[in-house]
Amino acid sequence: MIALASSLIAVALLHSNTAAFRPLAASRSSSRAEARLAQTKKATKSRKKAGGGGFGASKPAPRPSAPPPLATVSESFRISEHALPSGEGVNTMFMGAYLIEDESVCDGLVALFEKDPGALAPGVVGRDGRAVIDPTSKESLEYSFQPDDARIEWRRYVTALQACTMKYTARYPYAANHVSPWGLSCTTNYQYYPPGGGYKIYHTERNGRMEPGASRHLVFMTYLNDVSDEGGTQFFHQNVTIQPKKGLTLVWPSDWTFMHRGVSSPTQEKRIMTGWFNFA
Repeated sequence: MIALASSLIAVALLHSNTAAFRPLAASRSSSRAEARLAQTKKATKSRKKAGGGGFGASKPAPRPSAPPPLATVSESFRISEHALPSGEGVNTMFMGAYLIEDESVCDGLVALFEKDPGALAPGVVGRDGRAVIDPTSKESLEYSFQPDDARIEWRRYVTALQACTMKYTARYPYAANHVSPWGLSCTTNYQYYPPGGGYKIYHTERNGRMEPGASRHLVFMTYLNDVSDEGGTQFFHQNVTIQPKKGLTLVWPSDWTFMHRGVSSPTQEKRIMTGWFNFA
């Protein structure tokens, strides 16, 4: 899990230890009420043991276990704010855009798979609880980095990503200070889109109870190359399309309010890194 500054992921543990007030002479009605309350608590406890998870809910799936701490690098990367499109009907509230100015961070990741293209596999989409290959919805080649991958290219990217995330939480402190601890605990995907490829359908990053999607807090995406002939990322409710620029990193909330899709470039390739920050 990325070791964000403690002030940004602090969790308030609230505990109330209010002393009970009880009249010296309790009435029979209050005794009966206490008995009913005790029976209700016992029944509720029994239902919880049986696996109930709320109104009409079955027992939720376990959350993914946290991996070993991430290894970053000692380098310090310059991160600059990137202006998002604006104008009538455009709303980019809760989106962050940050430019990793050292292009070698992106170039190193691309070079890994230029040397070993066989490491890439066709991208999948989730459908009815299954991962399926459907090029009409998503046409890509991908590789999944584990959080504790030891390669220097990954570690340099994680270090730069952490710097981007710190800027996001400085702008939106409630995303860090008033929620449970979160970090990078699941895979991050390198994705290659050929000309005409892309994640072509609108989708969101959290759409059900199944883990690890259910515990996703924020999404991040870094463009690894420039694309000038279409090829952007289109956000439906925000009424905006972001054009790929090498090093540009977007951060946004994971829910349906940020439905998005990839716009295919008819002539150019596109490469990205994308993943999620999950609650611990």
